[in-house]
Amino acid sequence: MFWNFWLSLFFATSLFLFATTSDFLANFYTAGQSWLSQANPYANSSIVFVYPPTSLPFFGFFALFNFETAASLWTVTYFSLFVIAGAALAYTIKGEGRSLFLCLTVLLFFSSYPILAVVELSQADLLVASITILALVAERLQRRYLSAFLLALAVLLKMDPVFLLIYFVIFRRDLKYLARFIVFLAGLVGVSLFIVPIQWYWYYIVKVVPTLYSQYSLESSESIVRFLSYLGLSKAELQAISMLGVGVFALFAFYVNSNRWKNCFAKKTIRAEAMFLMNGLVILFFSPRSLIYPYAWGVLPLALFLSSLMLADCRATYLLLVGIAGVLLSSQPTGWTGYFLNSYFVSMVVPTLMIGNLMFIISMILIYVCPNTIFHSVKKPFDRRK
Repeated sequence: MFWNFWLSLFFATSLFLFATTSDFLANFYTAGQSWLSQANPYANSSIVFVYPPTSLPFFGFFALFNFETAASLWTVTYFSLFVIAGAALAYTIKGEGRSLFLCLTVLLFFSSYPILAVVELSQADLLVASITILALVAERLQRRYLSAFLLALAVLLKMDPVFLLIYFVIFRRDLKYLARFIVFLAGLVGVSLFIVPIQWYWYYIVKVVPTLYSQYSLESSESIVRFLSYLGLSKAELQAISMLGVGVFALFAFYVNSNRWKNCFAKKTIRAEAMFLMNGLVILFFSPRSLIYPYAWGVLPLALFLSSLMLADCRATYLLLVGIAGVLLSSQPTGWTGYFLNSYFVSMVVPTLMIGNLMFIISMILIYVCPNTIFHSVKKPFDRRK
């Protein structure tokens, strides 16, 4: 089952080796050193640092140590936070669903190629993903101030989680959450100005942010806009498609939470869990920078959704559909297809993560528009409490 050779590679190679040959040294550690020396990391031609200025004190903490210690501490940090997020999410699940969730989490973790890519590159995506999951946990526990704070923190480490406001605000129809989020966001930025020069924020907004959503043909991108770029569409047209896709999803999230379903959505139900997972997957589907490792975000939300689905009165054909999508969403996009078919050409043209993503999005849309085709009993899976 571990088709990505995750276990052998992980245990045969030291965690420190991953960090020393990865983006931690090339970007995060060097950016932290620049901040400590009061040099603008965005103007440093030797690195490509695209994270918000608010993240610099965090990376600067690791730069206080020698590299060997910092690399090991970095690895322990993002793995520990992932474990904490998974345990906290399990705490919100009651009954047999909890053990099922934990089993699925372990299985997905050790079979996920995006997770392996995060480890090999020592990227920050698993760290940011864990914070967003903790924001979901706080929301499920009715700690909405804490949830808004955690989401603001995730956004100030990496911009992409801001799109999860579609779930927390639009789907939940909770404008108070948005207000809390903005207050915490402004507060954290304000505090950071005591140790991060305000000019760096201006430089980041003017010089860096425009580049984040203008590269639509990145070779390892698992986004639909990358493949549309091969059709010769202009950058403006690709940007419009990306924005339109996210906008349509936001309208869909608002529409499906009608008054008829509002009481149902107030509970921790399959529909709510599917929406959170779909929110992240839609962003990955339309973002031009959806490389392999950002897909590591889906491990815990996917385990949550699948554990609920397997306990519901679900039709076998639907479980087969999401099972295939889950395999694709965990697979190596440029490896196992080529090994299986012994064809380099096939391995390069089969975007397994994107295909699995699309299959999941379609399968979860069915939950809202035609639940009778999925569940033998519509009332049971949507009204049960965990």
